[in-house]
Amino acid sequence: MAKNIFITGATGNLGSAVTGLLSERGYQLIGTTRPGKSTKSENVDLFECDLTDEDSVANCFERIQSKYPQLHGAVLLAGGFGMGGILDSGKEDLLKMYHLNFMTAYLTSRACVKWMNESGGGQIVFTGAKPALEGGGAALLPYALSKSSVIELAELINADDQLKNIRASVIVPSVIDTPPNRESMPDANFDDWVKPTEIAENIDFLLSEKSSVLRDAVLKVYNNS
Repeated sequence: MAKNIFITGATGNLGSAVTGLLSERGYQLIGTTRPGKSTKSENVDLFECDLTDEDSVANCFERIQSKYPQLHGAVLLAGGFGMGGILDSGKEDLLKMYHLNFMTAYLTSRACVKWMNESGGGQIVFTGAKPALEGGGAALLPYALSKSSVIELAELINADDQLKNIRASVIVPSVIDTPPNRESMPDANFDDWVKPTEIAENIDFLLSEKSSVLRDAVLKVYNNS
């Protein structure tokens, strides 16, 4: 029987690589798409959902749970990026990054945790960011702060004694080799960047039984960048 994996950001550059690999590995993938967008996908059973809205997330999970009896894992890739330091970032910039990165992760992980806690546990994989983990994010302060909160959220889930057999991990990529990144940094050495398929392989490992011995796992997928 295939394991059911919930995934956000499934249709993005990284998401496409992750869903392609996980589908090959035999997982049943359950994903979300923004309201009004296509729900047709070769590898993912997509449900419309506004990931920043609590009611929309609750309604989405009601529909998913009516179709699937159990959730075994979650891969939370949805988010956004923005530049700006403390001198040129205002309240709206901060709220935008928090909604795109932290709130989407919080609302979806909360729904996943509730479900998993009633049905045998599971693995949640969050997406961090190198500047949030190691510093150097002064020029992208709202983004780094929002990703720092995501990493802390994973730690708090792992420390919660009320949860049964639920593990949270964080995959932390550096610069990902995607067409938009190549276009914005044409003079960079692309060989130093991380390929989406390499991130996908590490996510597959975190979802597997091989990772069951790990605790508070934070995987730094940096290559040479």
